[in-house]
Amino acid sequence: MNKGIIALSVVLASELVLAGGNIKKEVSKADITLPVSVKAKYVKKPITIDDGNIHGYARIHHIFNGENNTFDPGTGSTLGLGLGYGLEVIPGLKIGVEAYGVMDSGLTETDGSENVAYGQFMNTIKHPDELDEGGTWGAHIRYEKNGFKATLARSQFKSPMTKIQITHVPNMYEYARIDSKILGGNASLSFITKMAYGSRSAADFGLIGEKTGTAGMYLSPLTTVPSGTPPIERGKYYSISDTVKKNDSNGIFVVGYEKKIGNVKLKVWDFLVDDVANNIFVEGDYNYKLGKGKVFKFSAHLWNQNISNDFYKSKYGGTMLGAQAMLKWGPVIGKFAYESKDEGGLLNAWGSNPGYTSSIFSRNEYRGDVDAYKMTLVYKPLKNLKLMASYADYGQSSMSSPTKPGKSPLMSQTNATERDLVIVYSPMKQLTLKLFNANRTSEYSTSGKPRTQNHTRLIVNYTF
Repeated sequence: MNKGIIALSVVLASELVLAGGNIKKEVSKADITLPVSVKAKYVKKPITIDDGNIHGYARIHHIFNGENNTFDPGTGSTLGLGLGYGLEVIPGLKIGVEAYGVMDSGLTETDGSENVAYGQFMNTIKHPDELDEGGTWGAHIRYEKNGFKATLARSQFKSPMTKIQITHVPNMYEYARIDSKILGGNASLSFITKMAYGSRSAADFGLIGEKTGTAGMYLSPLTTVPSGTPPIERGKYYSISDTVKKNDSNGIFVVGYEKKIGNVKLKVWDFLVDDVANNIFVEGDYNYKLGKGKVFKFSAHLWNQNISNDFYKSKYGGTMLGAQAMLKWGPVIGKFAYESKDEGGLLNAWGSNPGYTSSIFSRNEYRGDVDAYKMTLVYKPLKNLKLMASYADYGQSSMSSPTKPGKSPLMSQTNATERDLVIVYSPMKQLTLKLFNANRTSEYSTSGKPRTQNHTRLIVNYTF
């Protein structure tokens, strides 16, 4: 038996013993439709809460198996840690710090025969025996009073345009932000000057985005030789002008407004990336209660991108439209989602994943000429146990994926699809176990070089 399975089984058994096997304890409200998100709702308090206590999480992320085709991550076992501390120094004035790190668990295969999941690590060299520890840090100072909030920070940035899944280390932003209550809603004005990419951004670039610039990162975070330097090193803060090529950007100007009117919640956000593009995002959610434990929700959004830089105009820009219907009927939740993108992909270089049809390893709805569909079924047989199955079909986009210099770019060959099966179990309030299998076919897959995935992962997450 694989030594990784044996060791991880021992860890899980010990956690279950500590939990006492009591399935009737208070459980989390984690949304398993985002099964690998660090911001899952089971976290009792945010890591940056300013209450004078240390908060954080400890996490194990382990891959059991994968296809032997150089595309599917067949190995990768990591330990992650996040820590945050903040306090109120005088009434209304709060300060805090946070730190995130990841290291190899010692179970990752490094003999070169397996394809390593670099989206779990923070190293710069694409080589199996280069699995260095890595991380990043943040800090904030904030003043709050009577619905007004002013923040200077290096931290995560809360908005639909920076919402993204991660493994251990999140994307971080250096920004100034003002939030205030206006006309019964929440308004914000921000300026982002720098960004530090997290651990999963390597997958966003090469595996999920497949180098198209549509999945949350544009430049490569890896080099194949020890003497090389990647354009972007994860965990390091870069000015916005350094995150994409051919620009002279001063930063990202952000305006947001969210308001609830009856059963409808509206969101309007404008992300203006200086000398690159303007992004307008509008979303509406309508909730209708059908009775006790029964809810219908309909959501729709629009993302329009106007490219202002001539270097990107031939490949990026346009509008993505999406809609999602959700029905909760007691312990069962069903979802149907649709996204449509016109000609040109969305230049998605700064960590954004608001799409309804996104799967664990697919975000093809951000590519050009795509009609994407996704069906999700969630069943909750017990208070602390959830089962989820989803299937997504993205069709074929009109975007090519670049290859090595001198070789022709990859063109779409087949429909991109993904099927995910997920089990989420919370034996105690702070502990969550997520076991999932991802079965995916890339639109660039060919019979001669299959680009498919079919592997199982386990995430053990403990919050405090």
